[in-house]
Amino acid sequence: MVAWFQRGSGTRFSGIFLVLSLLAGCAGPADPPGPNSATAKAAIQAPISAVLAAGDASIGAFDNAIDHLRDLLDERNVAGSSTWRLSARRQRPPDEELSAEPTLAARIEAMKPAPGGACLVYLTSHGGFGRGLWLAPSHVGLMPAELDRALDTGCGAAPTVVVVSSCYSGQFAVPPMTRPNRIILTAARADRTSFGCGAGYTYTYFDECLIGALPGAADWHEIYARASGCVGQRERQIGADASEPQAFFGEAVSSLPAPLPLDGKAAIRFTAGPTPFRPSLVPIERGERQRVFDQLRAYGEIPPPKALALTPAGFFSIAAPDAADAATSDDMARLALQRCELASGSACILFARDNAMVNFLPSGQAPFHPLTLVRSGTLDPATTPFIRDDQRGMIAQYLQLPAPKALALSPGHAQIGIGSGATIEAARQDALDHCESGQRDCLLYAEDDRIVLGWR
Repeated sequence: MVAWFQRGSGTRFSGIFLVLSLLAGCAGPADPPGPNSATAKAAIQAPISAVLAAGDASIGAFDNAIDHLRDLLDERNVAGSSTWRLSARRQRPPDEELSAEPTLAARIEAMKPAPGGACLVYLTSHGGFGRGLWLAPSHVGLMPAELDRALDTGCGAAPTVVVVSSCYSGQFAVPPMTRPNRIILTAARADRTSFGCGAGYTYTYFDECLIGALPGAADWHEIYARASGCVGQRERQIGADASEPQAFFGEAVSSLPAPLPLDGKAAIRFTAGPTPFRPSLVPIERGERQRVFDQLRAYGEIPPPKALALTPAGFFSIAAPDAADAATSDDMARLALQRCELASGSACILFARDNAMVNFLPSGQAPFHPLTLVRSGTLDPATTPFIRDDQRGMIAQYLQLPAPKALALSPGHAQIGIGSGATIEAARQDALDHCESGQRDCLLYAEDDRIVLGWR
């Protein structure tokens, strides 16, 4: 049993309902293997000096992003690290500064990372074509040359990661910003808008995709690939002009480890909160929650094992076994996450396992689960998605077959189709024919031993 939703006008896709939304523009005034333990240890031990700034408070999405990032960096808890948060909101907690231009510049100039440490600057706001990143408290745009000067003073030659999330933010990924010790990720090309700046959104699209890409990534190349793939999938779903997120990787930091790796293979991660599942607490926009309330209430009535995964934008997936399934609670949690990741293109929140809701972060936001859907590489029975653990032996048997061969899977029904033939084209069709007997949502997952899912 599965349901996938996102708000807006209805569209049917392969037997699974996707309700797609209109996205507001932000103009204003495949996965590699996980990191090895040595890389993970190096990344975890490196201290980070971080400045997180939301330049505008006209919508909540910008502040939500920096609040979530602050939670992630606080959980990291590495000696010598420090985090400063700036916002344009009038009512701020005592440890948060106003994101006025002189204050932001001074804070970046004062970062001075510890020996062996790195700088992280995350800026999110509206943006103007050729006018920089909007800082509402100062009624000006922060320009690339100004940011470059502040970074040169505050970070010097230390490894430095700069993320600029706004329309036209590609203007920050060209000289003078591009230095050998810097990695720069931006939400859009210098002449393109980005999306998700509506009043009902928890995060902008780029912010949500990038925050979801952080847990478990090996390095910043992987974070960028995950985030840009997610943004691209969201934009294709609504027929929007591609924003084309940009990246620059300086030669001195090209292999800089990501800040939130996982040790070993990622397992299902879920910390239950004190409150049992309640549809009214599902963290999606209020109007959308009302629209799908019956489906959310139905989840509460399903007997365990079951799981609910979702994104703040409104995609959600409910997984529960058919009567004859030998399904476990882990099976349901993994299936819900993978189905949600397939539909949304991004990491999802494992919001409920059985009747328990996830424990919220200190900011009051729900944590993203590390990605579980393997989209590229060599087929492995242990990580093949959309199936139960008791079906993994069939994947091992598939791997023993001679080529040409193909593997089709049903995301919504945990069904497997194994195909062979004189050509790879014949094997593909044979796999789909075997999988689609009774199911309409089958897709090709592997050709020979190579995963072919891709971002589409």
